[in-house]
Amino acid sequence: MQRTAHGATQYSQHMPQSVFPEATKENYNRYQAASKAFRTARTQRDRISDEQARRQSTQKTEHSKTFVNSFGEATKREITNQTYVRAQKRMSKAVLRNMGH
Repeated sequence: MQRTAHGATQYSQHMPQSVFPEATKENYNRYQAASKAFRTARTQRDRISDEQARRQSTQKTEHSKTFVNSFGEATKREITNQTYVRAQKRMSKAVLRNMGH
């Protein structure tokens, strides 16, 4: 694609071939074929990654740990409070600051 992109662009903009010798119908057709192959490969890659993400999300929910509180009630949600979360963020920022970030 990269080799024929310039010629294909010049050809599609009706540039004179005397100024741009690579602006030919042949380069334009090669670019279109390469572009179609690239789009097909990208679509297939995206479909595969979507499938993998879907499988990972279902596996993660199936194996989540059940938390039992002091009353004997089971839950799968994360148990924490805002004070703990803020302290973790503060500590993380302090560590990164000490590392020079």
